[in-house]
Amino acid sequence: MDWSAIRAWADLAGAFAVVASVLYLGAQVRQGNRVARAAAIESLVNAFRNFTQPLAADAELYRIFSTGVEDLDALDIVDRGRFFHLAFQFGKIIEIAHYYWQHGLLDDGYWEGWRAGAAHFFHSPGWQRYWDLRSETFSPAFRAFVATVPAPARRATMNTLAQLSMDAPHGST
Repeated sequence: MDWSAIRAWADLAGAFAVVASVLYLGAQVRQGNRVARAAAIESLVNAFRNFTQPLAADAELYRIFSTGVEDLDALDIVDRGRFFHLAFQFGKIIEIAHYYWQHGLLDDGYWEGWRAGAAHFFHSPGWQRYWDLRSETFSPAFRAFVATVPAPARRATMNTLAQLSMDAPHGST
């Protein structure tokens, strides 16, 4: 065997090694993307849990948030301040969900649940007053998104649930 044949076999082996490396790298990237999506979902769920657990455990905090969402003027000045902190936290959680969705970390189906849930709050009177005063604390992309969220057929937040007929089918009024 001459040197040119050996070189040809070495080039062929090198080409196979490159192809195998690229295939392996592609598999690793896909696995990394799945892990990143799972981590994004987990962090989002944990953020929401960390927001809702104090509301569920503290009747006063629940009252402030649920009242403020529907009627900001029904809160005194101190409670309005507390509501603003809670509304900011809630908004940032939804903003993070929106960011994850925009960057492919949440699939469309999963994101739809977050978007639909947020719509109930985005169209409430107290939230809209908060948003008019504080929307600049959120990213331009998120502000543009909020402006396009359609109102749900039956808006249901904490204080409106008691007013809704629980027997009516989903989506009816």
